[in-house]
Amino acid sequence: MIDKTSYLENLLGEYAGSFDLVRDYEIGGVKALAYGYFSTVSEKYVLTPKANLWSIHGFEHILFLDRSSVTPKDIDAIKTLMAEHMAPKLVCKGKRYPEKDHMYSYVTVALLCDTPPDTEAIKAIQHFRFEKDYLLTIRGHVEGHLVLMDLSTGKAYANKVAKHLIDFYEKERR
Repeated sequence: MIDKTSYLENLLGEYAGSFDLVRDYEIGGVKALAYGYFSTVSEKYVLTPKANLWSIHGFEHILFLDRSSVTPKDIDAIKTLMAEHMAPKLVCKGKRYPEKDHMYSYVTVALLCDTPPDTEAIKAIQHFRFEKDYLLTIRGHVEGHLVLMDLSTGKAYANKVAKHLIDFYEKERR
């Protein structure tokens, strides 16, 4: 069994290099251990930045949630959280569409779980999908990433678009 407090500290330490972190964050009535925010800007200009040809903005928002166990209903609730709270409030900032030059946002939920998920929960995680386009992608899109870290076994599970996070989360247990 991995100690949740030390695991979270190690994990947040890794994220702190590129993310702004807030402890004890709440959104949509869900209390998170922490919230992380990352943004990047790429631009192309001629001679000076004032002659900007194009600019694109990318973001990631991540919630770290503490759970004793996870069921398929919990996974459905995460999809609702992303659709009704994370995308509108964090990506669109309360407006109808994201800011100009927004290209993509990843909304990520990282579940730190005390017990192993059952087979149905693992299937729900692996088949989890949340995507939304804004103005036929003219204002970009949002994509949902979901990762569950089972602290009792040290094994991580993720949906297809977040598979790259599995090794990272399992590495943090050491």
